[in-house]
Amino acid sequence: MGDPVRSTPALSRGSSGATTTSRVPSRVVAFSGPKEGVGKTMACLNLALAWAGSQSRNVVIVHLDPLCRQELSYLLGLEPPSLASLTQTVGREGGALAKLIKGRVPISPWGVGVLPLGAKRGDVLHVSPDTTVSILSALSDSYDLFIDVDPFFPMQVFAFDLADVVYWVSLPQRAQFQATYNLFEDLKELHFPLEKFEIVINQSDLPGALTPKETEKFFSALGRRVLSYMPWENLLPEFANAGRILVVEQPQSDWVKALRPLLGRLMDLKPTVKNWSSSVTSEDFHQGGEILWHTRASEGPRSALPAGSISSETFEFLDELKRKVHKNVVTALETEHIRVSDSTEVNRDLRAKVSQIIENLLQKESNLPLTRDQRAAFVSELLDEILGLGPLESLMRDPTVNEIMVNAPDRVYVERAGKLVLTPLRFRDEDQIVQVIKRIVAPIGRRIDESVPLVDARLRDGSRVNAIIAPLAVSGPTLTIRRFSDKPFTAKDLVGKGTISQEIMDFLSACVKLRKSIIISGGTGTGKTTFLNTLSNFIPRDERIVTVEDTAELKLQQEHWVRLESRPSNIEGKGEIAIRDLVRNCLRMRPDRIVVGECRGAEALDMLQAMNTGHEGSLTTIHANSPRDALSRLSAMCLMSGTELPMYVLREMISSAVHVIVQISRFSDGSRKVTFVTEISGKDEETILLKDLFRFDQTGTDEDGRVVGHFTGCGMPPNFFDEFKQKGVPLDAGLFRKKS
Repeated sequence: MGDPVRSTPALSRGSSGATTTSRVPSRVVAFSGPKEGVGKTMACLNLALAWAGSQSRNVVIVHLDPLCRQELSYLLGLEPPSLASLTQTVGREGGALAKLIKGRVPISPWGVGVLPLGAKRGDVLHVSPDTTVSILSALSDSYDLFIDVDPFFPMQVFAFDLADVVYWVSLPQRAQFQATYNLFEDLKELHFPLEKFEIVINQSDLPGALTPKETEKFFSALGRRVLSYMPWENLLPEFANAGRILVVEQPQSDWVKALRPLLGRLMDLKPTVKNWSSSVTSEDFHQGGEILWHTRASEGPRSALPAGSISSETFEFLDELKRKVHKNVVTALETEHIRVSDSTEVNRDLRAKVSQIIENLLQKESNLPLTRDQRAAFVSELLDEILGLGPLESLMRDPTVNEIMVNAPDRVYVERAGKLVLTPLRFRDEDQIVQVIKRIVAPIGRRIDESVPLVDARLRDGSRVNAIIAPLAVSGPTLTIRRFSDKPFTAKDLVGKGTISQEIMDFLSACVKLRKSIIISGGTGTGKTTFLNTLSNFIPRDERIVTVEDTAELKLQQEHWVRLESRPSNIEGKGEIAIRDLVRNCLRMRPDRIVVGECRGAEALDMLQAMNTGHEGSLTTIHANSPRDALSRLSAMCLMSGTELPMYVLREMISSAVHVIVQISRFSDGSRKVTFVTEISGKDEETILLKDLFRFDQTGTDEDGRVVGHFTGCGMPPNFFDEFKQKGVPLDAGLFRKKS
């Protein structure tokens, strides 16, 4: 091939093949279209030469072609054996990679080089998005990048993520326009700003082609205008076969002139410093010999908008934008007669429709200072605010969050792995907190306002909610949500977490089968209900179980299970059904076992009477810090019933009704452990006798602050040990030996 035409302004350079390295950030330009054969590769090649010649910037064309065709290297006069490829650089890292690529990518006399995906199709199996990003990052230090990407959607999305601008080349055919429309709708769902895409219509003057008027009407529906209409050029097929380039030899042709709007758009483009590490970095997998590039974007937004990732000015802009879009969405919903329900369950079906409305509104906003990740997070947060629980929605979707505590608009805490953590989430103001509380309690028939400023409720997923507002909450509305796992913990899970040893669990399961009444004691948030749920699963499946709870949280696995839940009084102070009423009622329901979620008042006396009148094997929990404290609280709660029974009678009832107390504690590292298993072994005059059967001995903490210790027997079996053998429940006496 001959030297470049020096007289062409678009191709003038300081010297043939000279490399001028600029310190300005590189430009990344992508070329694609709805199908093969639209002319995107010719547009990419000719524009690359025009850009390199006019700007004195070397360009590398990265051809993401799974078929590994070599027409670009042929047209540039670069022999394939001398070419580096993405495949050949896989496994290289850091500065060595940059030097390797810079030295191996051959640059033509026009300042344009080519880096193909591979030399042959099999090479594609060794290239992933992760390695490609690292290679392109190294290239961007020295070159502008023109990415010629085939119409393979996952690979297109990968290239579009990296590009500053995308030239979408299409023929003026209705089928291609429809394919474009469908793809752009998909791109909107992936939160791409369509302003990044420039429409180029190739072969616009062919007979039968859609007219510019028809074309403009179509793309205006997407909020886009056609950047350039490129005519049919008879020389292109001839030049392609002869290894000649039109912009070099025919710079004044109509087709080359049609490239000028593309060149102008590129000149107007403000190059940005790219954070390559945050670009698409998903893993690839192979199927049928073809690489499938999956983008993280298809999995939805990765995170919320972190306050530290954007400036305060941008944050204020986003806050204002959110208010504006929120208002417009509400208007659109009213126009389309779409009703937003108080139930988040019902609103989940509306997410797709409302998401589309939000995305269409964002497409009308030009030059938003947001990455695609941040756009996705913005849409997700606004959806949560309109249809869900606002900032809490992401926490409700997080299975690692056990408890959510809202103390103030900018003080949202969660408990993870037993530890409290302040989150970066925030409410707009106190009014938004109150609105979220109302949205939580409305579907379950509760209300909260100045006349009823305190509410306890249970969500449909079993989560327990407590909310309190002014005038009772002096510091502002406060919301607490206790969440429970969808899948109840099994005994194996608790042993695996170190909450209990297998030996102690074997003993307690045998006690349940032996119909021994057990009280689970512990402080707030120690996991009493979780442990109660686990123990209840050892109840034989042929027994009738009645559970009584203030807020239904238990999830038993047995089929013969009846659930009872208390009811608070209404706004007039009437209609209350207390736990005590339910305990009395369940005695008339022919239960084999009574499980009381938590004893906290006068119902303790009724439960003890039930245990002493043929309902052995009952289970309950109680708030106390030790087994002895648990007995004191139980006595006090019995007195709350207004009974005139003397204390010695109450102690007699307790010592004969309750057999075992399981004490659970939460440690400084957030772990929860069974610290004591204690038998009530009888009564000695005024004192209930206790005997520790098992305990947890803490020996210290490790370098990570985790509690170190071991479970051990206390040397003595329970007084009822012989009953295990009599009832056919074998248990080894060695379980109770002390361990050093």
